[in-house]
Amino acid sequence: MYLIYTVILLILIFVLLITLAEEIRTRRGITHGIANKYWVLREKRRFVRFQEDMKLRYHRIDSAHSQDSAKMRNISRKGLCISTYEKLKGKDKLEIEIEVPGFSKPIKFTGHVMWVKELRSPDEHGRRMFYTGMRFEKIGPEAEAILITHLNTLRRPR
Repeated sequence: MYLIYTVILLILIFVLLITLAEEIRTRRGITHGIANKYWVLREKRRFVRFQEDMKLRYHRIDSAHSQDSAKMRNISRKGLCISTYEKLKGKDKLEIEIEVPGFSKPIKFTGHVMWVKELRSPDEHGRRMFYTGMRFEKIGPEAEAILITHLNTLRRPR
């Protein structure tokens, strides 16, 4: 009889310790558990992404490579995602030029590559394509004002 009570007591203590550990992790804001790897309940981005198709040209700063065009996938206040035929490397620094609709001159700034992901299927000509996430690094106040003005006119994605 004492053995059964001892086992039940140990199980209750174990459950209490697990609950306490979960509470400590939650208060620290640490995400954990297998479910969070596959099902993220809260958005981790600080700024809203807008699906926008603007003309974009880029040039790698540390390269003699000429200027290339890219297709913009989305943009936010602090970064953008583009699709390219060139596989850029993480932390590559780029000079970027975007033609913003409604403004006469393009905005220019520098940014660096945060991540690169190869698309599963090539384009219609059989070329490999890559999604490249970039973060704005040096953007002048005028360029930032134009960008924010344009972003404020866009509809928030649903």
